[in-house]
Amino acid sequence: MADVDAETRRARAQGERGRARCARWLASGSVERPIEPASLAEALDLLTESLSTLPPTDQRWPEFAYVAGIAHAAQAERAGGDARAFDQARTCLRRARLAAPPDARLFRAATHVAAGRVGAGAEGMPWRTLLDPPPAAEIAAALHRLGADALVQLVPGAAVSTGADGATRVLDLPELDHDRVPAGGDRAHRPDELAALCAWAWDAVMGPVLAALPGAFGRAPALVLLPAGPFGAVPWHAAWSLVDGRRRHALQGAQISYIGAARLLCEVAARPAADPHPHHPTSIGRAAGDPIAFAPAGSHRQAWRLGAEYLTAGTHTLLSTLWPVDATTTALVRYMAHHYLDRRGLPPAQALRTAQLWMRDPKRGIPTAMPAELAAQARAIVPDDLTGWAAFTHSGW
Repeated sequence: MADVDAETRRARAQGERGRARCARWLASGSVERPIEPASLAEALDLLTESLSTLPPTDQRWPEFAYVAGIAHAAQAERAGGDARAFDQARTCLRRARLAAPPDARLFRAATHVAAGRVGAGAEGMPWRTLLDPPPAAEIAAALHRLGADALVQLVPGAAVSTGADGATRVLDLPELDHDRVPAGGDRAHRPDELAALCAWAWDAVMGPVLAALPGAFGRAPALVLLPAGPFGAVPWHAAWSLVDGRRRHALQGAQISYIGAARLLCEVAARPAADPHPHHPTSIGRAAGDPIAFAPAGSHRQAWRLGAEYLTAGTHTLLSTLWPVDATTTALVRYMAHHYLDRRGLPPAQALRTAQLWMRDPKRGIPTAMPAELAAQARAIVPDDLTGWAAFTHSGW
């Protein structure tokens, strides 16, 4: 028995050393002299050996496996991609989830999110934003600072919701399955494809999620969605149901933002808030680090990478797209978002939401200052065509 205990202690110590080295390496993107890649390989060797010797019931096993999965994925991305390494990463993350206690809801959701990033072709992916899933209390504090009511992580079969009150709840969603998201969901959709996808999104996810939210006392509840893997291709804010013969979209009942990782949400919320009453016109920039930036994406994977890149570079608010959008629609959304930001003084998330509601309103009023050519295009908007306004998303403040 003494020999077994000694072996367990040795394996645990090796795992701890490997986990710490992986953490330092993955965080090295923020230091001037990054740790050599060989350090990651050595850390992975230590972790792999510890996982082969630790008893499955060891309480640290899930954490070691999770970090090993993140590190394998980061190493594979850095090396240009390797199918076997990606499979190893997914295996580690899956085993971490299976070994975790059922009540470790946030940890299990984190394994789903991390697995969804593996092999996404994300050059320069900031894996450090996935390495350290924050506890519920830290998420609650971040939500409070951002003025949001809940972080909702969408994983296969469930929504894991952490509220600003610090409570974490799991809502069973049996229809939420990767196979239900159409192949090629990243590409520019035809209106009928998007309409069908968003109808499913309401029935399977957004209807139950919004119904389960506590009241927001006179205002629309504010949600931050963290979709795992292919679920990121769905414009959940555009999910709809028929009410009195007309489509009612999720964003009519809630303000919906997106984030790529729970840790990234906490990092952004920890920054000083921008001046809510600036004494100069608000501008929407293009560069990473601009306080408010617009970075259109060609796919949901690119949108997540841009979100991580811009937000970690210091951008407070990022507006992006889930698929390519034509120049005229983009100009309209940007014009109206800026209109509500600068002339109405709305916060960025509310400004984008109000611009999208304006676009889907058949009785929309045209601002007098809008250029004539743009105004003509605004009058021709088809409210139920989701290929335009539904592509636009908000992240951050």
